[in-house]
Amino acid sequence: MLFLLLCLLTGAFFIELIRKYIFMEKKPNHEELWLELIRQEWFQELLENQEMKDWINSDKENGLLHDPNYIRKILDKEMHREIFIRYLTDKTKVNKYG
Repeated sequence: MLFLLLCLLTGAFFIELIRKYIFMEKKPNHEELWLELIRQEWFQELLENQEMKDWINSDKENGLLHDPNYIRKILDKEMHREIFIRYLTDKTKVNKYG
């Protein structure tokens, strides 16, 4: 049983090496994605509201916008974008009313 576990771990290690060095798969860079997000017109509209801007800055530090994969989803898929906008509007309503 231990031998099987070691074989699986060794296989996973070599697959990761192949994926990383041969295919040169690059992980998304947080700063590049953030700059791309800031250029979006819909995001600029969100930043005009001071309460939303505060929540966005907070999320950038330790929330949803801290994850580069989530930022990529927001940029690429309209459904994720709409959910994120709804999330922000709900958060600002809760913060405003209590």
